[in-house]
Amino acid sequence: MSEREEKRRQHEALKAFQEGIREGGRRVEEALLNFGVKGIVLEAKVFGMVCGCAGFQTDTRGIQAEEVEVLKDDLGKLLASVGESLGIRPDFIYARKLPGSEEVVALTVRELCEICKEEFAGSNAPPRPDIIVLRK
Repeated sequence: MSEREEKRRQHEALKAFQEGIREGGRRVEEALLNFGVKGIVLEAKVFGMVCGCAGFQTDTRGIQAEEVEVLKDDLGKLLASVGESLGIRPDFIYARKLPGSEEVVALTVRELCEICKEEFAGSNAPPRPDIIVLRK
């Protein structure tokens, strides 16, 4: 394969991955509407952390913690499915509230690194007060 063909193949793979991220955001927003939640997805992204964790996150507005609590199982399944479609193992799925409020500003599925697996394994408590654990 020539260098030009290899670059084209890499570019096409990147475009497909980017479309997968956009599609994941659309899936989350459509599901929220189907669940009767009037929230929106502002941004969808895949991330990698210095520790070795990786994940998919949607930045959201208009979702309240109470709605997330009621839909915990459904949102957990949805985010697991979106994560898996992007090659992310759904080890830890959670919602993050805006500190000091009940507004949910992010829905996240995270593949845990070995260090974080050990840290999360021993506790059923949320890691921080602004986190609502959907699935662990």
